[in-house]
Amino acid sequence: MIQKGPYRKHIYWLTRDEEARLRDELDSREIKLRTAKGIACTPLDRINKISSVAPEVWNDTCSRQGSWYRTSEKNGLYLIVSSFELEGCEDRKSAVLTESDFVPPKLASVENKTALSENPRLRERIPEDWERVEEIEKRIYLRWARRLGSDVQEYDFLYLSHTANHANFINPHFFVEDEGGVIPYSIDKSAHLCSCCVELFQVLGDEFHRKLVAPCPGATIFARLKPDRYLLVEKA
Repeated sequence: MIQKGPYRKHIYWLTRDEEARLRDELDSREIKLRTAKGIACTPLDRINKISSVAPEVWNDTCSRQGSWYRTSEKNGLYLIVSSFELEGCEDRKSAVLTESDFVPPKLASVENKTALSENPRLRERIPEDWERVEEIEKRIYLRWARRLGSDVQEYDFLYLSHTANHANFINPHFFVEDEGGVIPYSIDKSAHLCSCCVELFQVLGDEFHRKLVAPCPGATIFARLKPDRYLLVEKA
C-alpha cells in the first residue's frame, strides 16, 4: 500500500471569469491568490498556499514544455493550485497531490525508452513544438541533470528519457496496479525527467484514477520538491 505524507495540493482548472470570481471571493476573506510568474510549477512549493497559473505562463520560461498544455483540452484555462479545498469549485477540481513513499519496482532502460518514444499513441499526441529544442536549453538540462547527481553527457539521452516518460502516461508500460486498475509511474530518476507539471496538473494521464509522478529538475529547483520523491496524483 502506498503511504501518504503531509504534503497536499488541490488542483483546479477554471475559466477566466471563474478565476476572477475566485480572486474576489478570496480577497473578501483577506486571502491572497498568488499569481505565478514565468513558470507553472512554483505553486507546488509548500510555502505557496494558493496560486493561479494563467494560460500565458505556459508560453514563458518553459514554452516548449508548455506545448503539451497548448495542445490539450485545458488550453485557455487557469490552473489553481491550493493547499486547501475550495468551496463551490468541486466540479472544477481535477486532482489531489500528496507526497508518497513509493519506490518504483523497475526503471526504464534505453531500449524501453526507445520503444515508448516510438509508440503510435505518443506520435499522435506529441506537439510539434516539443521536438524543437534550442541549444541553450540542451545545456541547461545537462547542467540540471548533473546538479541532481547524474553523469549524463549527451542531451539526446535526456530528450529520449523526457519523451518516453510522457509516453508512459499516454500508454503505460511502467505501472503498478491496485483494485482501481493501472497506476502509471515516472520511468526514471528526477535528474532525467522534464516537465512533471504535465502529469501533476492532469494535462496528460487524467484518465487514470491514480498516477505516481517524480519531480523534474525544474520542480526541485523552483518548487523545492524532493528529488526522486514521488507524488501521488489522485483524480478528483
